[in-house]
Amino acid sequence: MDAENKNPDFSLLKRFTDKTSFDSNYSIVDETDDFIVILKKNGIAVQVTDKESDDLESILNAKYKEKVHVLNRIDQPVTGLVIFGKNKEFAAAFTEMLKARTVKKVYLALVAGTPEKGPVSLRHYIKKLHNRAMTADEPVDENFKEAVLEYTLLQSFNRYHLIRVDLKTGRFHQIRAQLATMGMPIKGDLKYGSKRPNLDRSIGLLSYELEFIHPFTGKKHAYKAPLPDNDELWNLVDRNILIET
Repeated sequence: MDAENKNPDFSLLKRFTDKTSFDSNYSIVDETDDFIVILKKNGIAVQVTDKESDDLESILNAKYKEKVHVLNRIDQPVTGLVIFGKNKEFAAAFTEMLKARTVKKVYLALVAGTPEKGPVSLRHYIKKLHNRAMTADEPVDENFKEAVLEYTLLQSFNRYHLIRVDLKTGRFHQIRAQLATMGMPIKGDLKYGSKRPNLDRSIGLLSYELEFIHPFTGKKHAYKAPLPDNDELWNLVDRNILIET
């Protein structure tokens, strides 16, 4: 073996397998002086979960050499849109918009069970306990927070259904916990009752649509995420249904 082959160059392979690579885990959908909208793949956390794995907040802090502000959180196995503030003023104003429920947040979910055609409004009270969300019909104590969403059945497959979820509040694991409580666990979500995992550890939940009016400029910003390509069911979704909704 000659000298060149003794030390093969694995840089190209590393580029495609390194999970810390910006392009391999997420991409920038839009960026202004005030915010960044990211399309996140499943498998990477929005905020730090442990010191062994990267998260979007830390990577963006390093990229911009200053602190970014997490304005909406989606769970590590979830794909879709995430927004970060680039300054305190916008972050504070956007947080107030979230509290006032003037930010439109729409998810698509692949669920088991028997969803109603809808629209169906779900209201529970959620409490975080360790790494799970507990749901109750009434606020058992002050740690239970109101959780509200509305879902509509869009399409049915053999064992699963595609539903649109309009999220009204933003509680810990809210969509996953509320749907599971109603007997509709999300595909692949073992933590909340799915019978089998997805091979890539993702769950069938997409942060699909984000829409808001800029608090300072008055400009409307609207974004939609592409459907994931990691599950055959996403490929079977009727795109015409999404155009109509």
